Amino acid sequence: MKVFAIALALASSSALAANWQLDNSQSALHFVSVKNDVVAETHRFKQLSGQWDGSKVEVSIAVNGLDTQIPIRDERIWQYVLNAEQFAAISVTAPLAADKLDNLSVGQSSVHTVPLSVSIAGQTNELSAQVRITRLTDKSLQATTEAPVMLNTNSFNLTAGVAKLQELAGLKRIEPLVPVSFNVQFNQQ
Repeated sequence: MKVFAIALALASSSALAANWQLDNSQSALHFVSVKNDVVAETHRFKQLSGQWDGSKVEVSIAVNGLDTQIPIRDERIWQYVLNAEQFAAISVTAPLAADKLDNLSVGQSSVHTVPLSVSIAGQTNELSAQVRITRLTDKSLQATTEAPVMLNTNSFNLTAGVAKLQELAGLKRIEPLVPVSFNVQFNQQ
């Protein structure tokens, strides 16, 4: 009986450690910008890809997938802030061991503090996120921010690009602190 329990535990861990792919059609990443101290707007990135190998999550956010609902603003952000010609994607990596999720049954979730390594336009910084992970089915997991991740554009050396946007748009101020939220689904392959 003890051998059976050990075999079941190993099978569960190895199943979780298999290759998981991010499902872009079931995922979203949104951020909020604030201009002139009072106007807040929600934006999104439409193209996410990634995988989880049972120990590390890797997500790539296509810069040209930015959608602010204003095409000229998208182009200016690509050019002046994100330096899209040189950096086609924002990358995020995070450690996440499969054994933290072994006991999740379908419909159950658990909250984890996850350290994120975020690279934007060649600059990498460490952030932290409170993430709720839910087992949707035997072969799908969902990770959702419990609260927005606060990203400071100054920490990523984006100050000059944001200043250029501010100048082009004739704004008095663009807030450097940007709340980011995400909901991503991974399916086992």
